Amino acid sequence: MTAHTAPAGFVDTTYAACSTLPATYDASGYGATSLTYTTIGQVESFPEFGEIRSVGEFRPITGAVTKVKGTSNYGGGDMVMADIPADAGQVILKAAVASENHYSIKITYPDAEVHYLDVLASSWKLTQASEGSFLKRTCGIQLCREPVVVAA
Repeated sequence: MTAHTAPAGFVDTTYAACSTLPATYDASGYGATSLTYTTIGQVESFPEFGEIRSVGEFRPITGAVTKVKGTSNYGGGDMVMADIPADAGQVILKAAVASENHYSIKITYPDAEVHYLDVLASSWKLTQASEGSFLKRTCGIQLCREPVVVAA
C-alpha cells in the first residue's frame, strides 16, 4: 500500500529508534504496544533505502553475456543530525553502535505514512569541522530487512 497520491516532502518527518525488535516483521509486530520508540532529535538527513540487487555476469568468448540477479540488499548509509549528547534518541543510536544487536527505526512522514526498519548501526562519528558549521553527528545505518510500509 502507498499513501502518497501526490508529490510529498520530508518537512516534519520524524525519526525514532527502539532497542527492541518486533515479534513479527510486519505492521502489527512493529506497531505493538510493547515497543517503545524514542524520537531522534535534529535529524538533517537520512540515507536512501530500498531493494538493491547485484547482477552477476557470465561473459563467454562468443555469444551474449548472461546475467542473473543476486541477493537483495536494502541499503543504508549515513544519518546526519545535530550533535546533542543529551538527546534520548541519539543516546539509543550511540548504544546501537556498541551493540551486536539489530535495532528498529520508525520513520513517520507528514502524511502519516510510516516506514519501519530493521537496522544495524555501524558507526558514530563527529563530522569534520569547518568554519561556520555546526557540530554534527553521523550514524552509519544499514538496513537488514525489507522496510515495512504502513499507509496513512
